[in-house]
Amino acid sequence: MRNKLFFLPLLLSLAATAQVPDTLLESGADSLEYYYEASEEDYLAAERAPYHPPALEPLAARKIEQNQWEEASDRLDYSKDVPKPPKEQKPPPEFNPSFDWNSAAEALGYFAQALAVIAAIAAIAFGIWRMLEAPRNKQIARDGVEITLDNLDDYLHETDLDRFLREALTQGNYPLAVRLYYLQIIKNLSEKNAIRWSREKTNRDYLREMRSHPMAEQFREATRIYERVWYGNQSLSAGEFAALEPKMKGVLAGI
Repeated sequence: MRNKLFFLPLLLSLAATAQVPDTLLESGADSLEYYYEASEEDYLAAERAPYHPPALEPLAARKIEQNQWEEASDRLDYSKDVPKPPKEQKPPPEFNPSFDWNSAAEALGYFAQALAVIAAIAAIAFGIWRMLEAPRNKQIARDGVEITLDNLDDYLHETDLDRFLREALTQGNYPLAVRLYYLQIIKNLSEKNAIRWSREKTNRDYLREMRSHPMAEQFREATRIYERVWYGNQSLSAGEFAALEPKMKGVLAGI
């Protein structure tokens, strides 16, 4: 027990010696006590003392030329920093329970006019389409019947006899060409009120109506040529037709 108590002070002195710097150990116990007291007072004094920053040297003002400032500030865009004004909100429309009959009638009138215009345009377009779809050599009478060589007598005044005549001459059908010349003579005399055309009348009826007409003899000659060629089933060559054609044209020119 005595041995343990003997070594206890020795161990405490060694621990204290390990925590204190060598310079303080060399100065003795008095110096060690002074070290701890001075450090604590200095620390507290430093906390209580006000802080004085080091003095700075004064800045020298430098003059900037006007053109340099304009060149530098020209690149700056301050528009992004300006807040956009709030959008103006329109008040909701007020509900009016009363019905405006005048406006409704006016709108209905505009709608009816638009429908009428659309219907007219559609009708015109349909007519143009029908004309384009119909064959070029087809002719339609007023009652919707197609005019052909078989019903020329029924639609004499609506028929384009010149077109049929050109087709007959192109095909070399000279008897048909003589008949078409004669029908043209009847048509022109009817339009000049020299005769009264009717599907039921015969050539003899037209000859009686032409007795007092200045061209009665020329019409009689044309009638004789037509009946001999058409009803007599007489074939015509190109030369024979060339001799008869001037007589038929002469009657047409004199009417």
